Amino acid sequence: GSVEGGGAEAAAGGGASGTIDPAEAGAKFIVSASRDNTVKFWDLETGFCDHTIEDHSDWVRCIAVRAASAVVSKGGGGANAGGGAAGGEASDPASEGSGAGRSLASNLALVATSGNDRTIYVYDANDKRTKVAELRGHDHVVEALSFLCSSALPQKAKHATPSSKLANNANDATSNTWDYLASASRDRTVRLWTVANGGSCISVFRAHENWVRGVVLHPSGNHILSCGDDRSIRVFDVKANRCLRTIEDAHAHFVTAIAMHPTLPIMVSGGVDHVVKCWQLD
Repeated sequence: GSVEGGGAEAAAGGGASGTIDPAEAGAKFIVSASRDNTVKFWDLETGFCDHTIEDHSDWVRCIAVRAASAVVSKGGGGANAGGGAAGGEASDPASEGSGAGRSLASNLALVATSGNDRTIYVYDANDKRTKVAELRGHDHVVEALSFLCSSALPQKAKHATPSSKLANNANDATSNTWDYLASASRDRTVRLWTVANGGSCISVFRAHENWVRGVVLHPSGNHILSCGDDRSIRVFDVKANRCLRTIEDAHAHFVTAIAMHPTLPIMVSGGVDHVVKCWQLD
């Protein structure tokens, strides 16, 4: 199964690898997924399970976690990015200056889960763990999920360094990109969803020639990176709705995992060939 951390700063990444982001040592809870068809929330202070979700009808393979956001649209309150109340609870959206067009999902810490039943469920990570979206469209097992890969929207840097440029791109993301969720499936597609207003599919990318095993949503919200059993790594342009770049034979065997640094232009991939590769992005 998969395990991810959560709290005032929820972890992102991990996916089916079953790992916990070490940067999230201060998290208040862990979320796990299992072949028993359940998703469980664990209290790190007590060590006990404090909530079990049983919506899935089959093996739950992947989890994605998004931190709460205090960023609001024009006309709203302050822009203290990535915040949220302690214990994984998001601030009350009504108290954050509700700004026009700002959806409830945009302010919440969220947990997305999926797997063999092909349905993606998105939950409010607050104590009630209420469902905010149910996304359907994949024709085969969902292998990976990804929210915007930065756990919080960075503040703009005064001096333009390579890392700050990437951070600035993320900082310029609109409420729409903050609500993005990407998914990868054995149906050979990568899908981009919005979790706002009950959720819907925005784009379907069909470039892969075999199962898609991993997916990362770039911090800028403009690109999706994916990998799969066709041994390739692909970069999709969200706005142009097309495959922008393909790294053929990125590994000698199936490429099963992909991750990206939230502020630096560095990507890491892993495969069945027992090799981990570090890539410098353009």
